[in-house]
Amino acid sequence: MSQPRSLFAVLKEAVNSRDPVTGTLHPTAFERAVQNWIGGGAAARRPSSSLVLVGVDWTTRAGRTNRPGKRTAEAALRSVAEIAGTCLRTTDILGRIDDDTLGVLLPSTPAQQAEHVCRRIRAATSERTPGAGYPVTVSIGLATGLITDPWTAAADALESAQLEGGNRIVIAAVG
Repeated sequence: MSQPRSLFAVLKEAVNSRDPVTGTLHPTAFERAVQNWIGGGAAARRPSSSLVLVGVDWTTRAGRTNRPGKRTAEAALRSVAEIAGTCLRTTDILGRIDDDTLGVLLPSTPAQQAEHVCRRIRAATSERTPGAGYPVTVSIGLATGLITDPWTAAADALESAQLEGGNRIVIAAVG
């Protein structure tokens, strides 16, 4: 039987699992949450769940890719995380993946509903363009738990969305 953890230990773990920029789960904590839910093997998968990777795209008014300064980029990423958070249920998990990418785990969410969530995130971001002087859009890659490797599938779908010009959603093919 395991010994109960102290309140301090629980609070410390919660604080340490947060990304200081976005307030979402940091990359390791988000990956752990996804692995705990979707699992590592086919028997552990929860096929009705979806994994969404949200890439934050920066463009100048002329349409060419441009990188803002670190503070502006962090402020915009924080804004996108806040916007995405307003589009999610309390049971959904939002985390940071890397410098420009957020991840969303949608437990017990079929692909059609997950796509609807992605559309809401994309539309809300476009409506409330964060970032001082930089129009910000999001590209989204979506993979379901039916896919053998949802991480790779979602990352590939995100890359396709970005290569196709950004500000779009690409759903990984099952099969």
